[in-house]
Amino acid sequence: MASALIRYHALAQTPFANGWDSYYYLVQLKSLEESGRMHSPEASLIYPFLQLCYRLTGDYVLALKAGAAVLAGLFAWVVFTVPKAPLSGRLAGAAFALFSPTLTYFAAQYPKNLLGLVLLAAFIGSLSRVGKEGQKGWQKEMILPLTLLVINYFGHRATFALGVIWLALWFLFRYKENIGKQVLNRRFAAVFVTGLVLLAAASRVFPGLFHVVDFGRLERAFTPVPQFAPWSFVRYFGIERISGWWLVEVIVATGCWLFGLWRFFRKNGQAMAVLGVVLLFPFLEWSFTGISWRFFLIFVLLTPLWVIDWPFLKSRINGLVFAAFLTLGSFFSWHSYNPQWHDPDYSLMANVTAGARRFLSVKSAELVIAHNTLAEYFTFATGTDAMPWLPEYPVDSSRLWRIAAGIPVQTLRYYSGSEKAVQNLGFGYSLLPEYRWQIALQQAEKEQDTDILAEMRSWRNPGQIRPGWLLYRKRKY
Repeated sequence: MASALIRYHALAQTPFANGWDSYYYLVQLKSLEESGRMHSPEASLIYPFLQLCYRLTGDYVLALKAGAAVLAGLFAWVVFTVPKAPLSGRLAGAAFALFSPTLTYFAAQYPKNLLGLVLLAAFIGSLSRVGKEGQKGWQKEMILPLTLLVINYFGHRATFALGVIWLALWFLFRYKENIGKQVLNRRFAAVFVTGLVLLAAASRVFPGLFHVVDFGRLERAFTPVPQFAPWSFVRYFGIERISGWWLVEVIVATGCWLFGLWRFFRKNGQAMAVLGVVLLFPFLEWSFTGISWRFFLIFVLLTPLWVIDWPFLKSRINGLVFAAFLTLGSFFSWHSYNPQWHDPDYSLMANVTAGARRFLSVKSAELVIAHNTLAEYFTFATGTDAMPWLPEYPVDSSRLWRIAAGIPVQTLRYYSGSEKAVQNLGFGYSLLPEYRWQIALQQAEKEQDTDILAEMRSWRNPGQIRPGWLLYRKRKY
């Protein structure tokens, strides 16, 4: 409860939805509520959960804030109740989750990922309660972990994949003395093959679930130049946007992992140390829109599961003192999330959308091309489709529009060959027909205006068709 209330207080700093992808969730939720179907079909459990939040609050933005806060609370609750560990260790782990600036940021930015993380933590914790083979009831004890893993298939792709990796590591360390015999066991082979068949069938029946086409996301995820994610975070996220509390959390998380690696090589193997290697794999290209960023955040968020096993915390007094210190710090650490530093400028998006809406109210627009955050906000606010891609399907040129960013209006009018076609929306944004934009792009290329071309080809002015792994889902569903 305390974790949820603190996160809600942090998220309520802005009247807009929190995070870079928030209005995508709200577009989905609004479409589901008002039309009975999703804007982009996706069989994720986050949407029924958000529907419940909406029914209780009656407000889309408030539902998203409340839902994210509740998930943050559930994460702390899972850390305290599910794993098999001394009470002092579980109390310290839950207090660490309560304190965590990363959890506050994650709740703001990635509610669907957080749902998957809650299920992943519950899965990892439940496996710690499974007795040794041969002990009474150990097979029944496997029902809960496997059920949680299956549910996570409908939670989030990344956390489901990490759950599969964890299950493999758990199996490896549990049966390291006779792993070959276990793998060749007929019952194991039958369960493994059956699981693969069921997952493959589910991916063809339910939209938006893990599918082999999702490996297309990894096309540019790797690099020959190594990087260390905790250092990359500090270097590229910007020390001015990282509070002292957040920096301490990252240092503690990294220290826990290094200590785990030391134990792995010196004493006994730990699956968590190996999972840390996966999450901090040095040849993942560092990108705030790629897998390396999400993996780093998950790495930090799994720290409470390290903390509960600290030998230092087996003492009840040590555990209580540590938990009390973190609980006190949580009243300050929530300030680490600041919408002005960490979210898009949604007040700007609202003004640009209002300007475009006034002009398009007398036009017939089927699709508007705009950069990602603006496209999602525009779709939610107006009900007219907008996307950060060129359409791969035919659209009437008179109904296809673009909101351009960062190009001076007079420059755009000059290159497009029309004064009236380009509408000034203010704040560096302009509205014009897409065909006029293409004329302007060709003319700028002809005149070799490199500065303007660089801006016209930046992320703020989308110019690519959706990649194949996205188009597959569009064709399929």
